[in-house]
Amino acid sequence: GSADLPPTDGLRFMLGGSGDVAGARVIVRPSGTEPKIKAYLEVRAPVGAAGVATARQAAKEQLRAIAEDVRVRLTR
Repeated sequence: GSADLPPTDGLRFMLGGSGDVAGARVIVRPSGTEPKIKAYLEVRAPVGAAGVATARQAAKEQLRAIAEDVRVRLTR
């Protein structure tokens, strides 16, 4: 929880290492209203000399890879 939000039952994973997904975050929690599990994904892509469009594309690719890994693990 925080000053604005109550605590929730969930798991937060901070991805480490030195690869493309270092610093990414995955939060998994049960839905409060439906019989399903929700996953929230966050990545950070620095904006370098190549510009914002390149950073956005890199972030999309990182999210796609993380989403696939999470999907495989949650549907076992």
